[in-house]
Amino acid sequence: MKEISVEKIVQVTRGVLIRGDPLQRVTGVTVDSRCVAEGNLFCAIKGEKADGHDYVLDAFSKGAVASLVSKEVEVPSDFSPQKALILVPDTVKALGDLARFYLDSLDVTVIGVTGSVGKTSTKDMIYSVLRKRFRVGKNPGNLNSDIGLCLAAFQLDPGIEIAVLEMAMRAVGEIKYLASIARPTYGVLTDISQSHIGVVGSLEKIARGKAELIEALPADGIAFLNGDNSLIREVTAGVTCRKVFYGFGPDCQYRAEGVTILGEEGAAFTLRYPGGEIRAKIPVPGRHQVQNALCAAAVGFELGMTSGEVVSGLGDASLSGMRTALTHAGRLTILDDSYNSSPVSCKAALDLLCELPGERKVAILGDMLELGEWAPEAHREVGRYAAGRVDVLVTQGDLARYIADGAIEASGLVGRATEVTWVPDRESARRFLAGSLKAGDVVLVKASRAMKFEEYVEFLKAKGREMGADE
Repeated sequence: MKEISVEKIVQVTRGVLIRGDPLQRVTGVTVDSRCVAEGNLFCAIKGEKADGHDYVLDAFSKGAVASLVSKEVEVPSDFSPQKALILVPDTVKALGDLARFYLDSLDVTVIGVTGSVGKTSTKDMIYSVLRKRFRVGKNPGNLNSDIGLCLAAFQLDPGIEIAVLEMAMRAVGEIKYLASIARPTYGVLTDISQSHIGVVGSLEKIARGKAELIEALPADGIAFLNGDNSLIREVTAGVTCRKVFYGFGPDCQYRAEGVTILGEEGAAFTLRYPGGEIRAKIPVPGRHQVQNALCAAAVGFELGMTSGEVVSGLGDASLSGMRTALTHAGRLTILDDSYNSSPVSCKAALDLLCELPGERKVAILGDMLELGEWAPEAHREVGRYAAGRVDVLVTQGDLARYIADGAIEASGLVGRATEVTWVPDRESARRFLAGSLKAGDVVLVKASRAMKFEEYVEFLKAKGREMGADE
């Protein structure tokens, strides 16, 4: 992070310096007192479970030189008088104001990325392509909320030319706010579907909220749109900036043909783009990842990159953790897609499971959260989709019971038998899996983040090692 003086922070946030040295230099920003490093600004945020104002002194003792607060905090006299307290009406808003200033100071071109599913993987692929020519930064992990995006901005290094910033939403207006901080020149919309519909309220609201990124682009900007999603085409019909469509459809400017699924080695395809075509390969498995790669290619070409640079960037792509990560443990192959889940992404993961080589296909699926009144039918739909596609389906969670129900309902309509088991808790699942798994199985693990299904991944690794390499 480029250093910022306390004096400048006070000015940008329109705060009041209660105590401390205005000439102090801040070299990092955090909202977590456990992560404070020397020279940090600690932003005290009042959350549902904890109030950051209770940890200001702890942050100071760990090396923070300043803190943003929305109420006065008494600092004992044995603390250095240089430690700065900056009083603002709202620390989250002040954090946003400071992040906007910081991004402006970097003079960086911003590419905003949003969508119901696929935004993190697409961000990662865009980053991989662009770094073949440009100095590029991106959100680490999925720091993509009103607070997370700001923290990601402060981690961008001086000297970068392009920042690829993922943006999430849980209500209409949130992406508009994030765009006001990041000021993107280019925008990517990967998908509009039911993810978080129980929180947002309706598919129509999700569409409106996601479209806010595209509406925020300048007249000379470019919107990169998934042309295979009809809702995206509908909500962006009136956008005045240039629109570039990517996808599998014949009317997409950037499209894939002749897709060859290579199992865990990824996928190969013919990339058709304005003016030519070239064969490309990604090391990430799954047809849905080809669509994400098309977006990355479109961004690269539109920013003036050569076909060689684009293909090279796609070939080096790697994704953030717990997203279609393949691991071999003894005689088991584990497909870890446990970071999050939605009906669309779960079906894509099941498709990928079917594409991978293996003796049997086993899916361990959990609750898909934040679907509201649509949750029971959405889970049944995934169960019906899984029926016949996998050999063994294990579901765990209150909502995941509906996945099992859907699979059982559809079992008589498909030609391939699926063994379906619902279990009430993790321990029951482990007992079942311990007696059911066989050498050569390929196992998918997927659920919403709160279900913490990554714990299954560790169990499966241990179980695979127990089986041994030659069992």
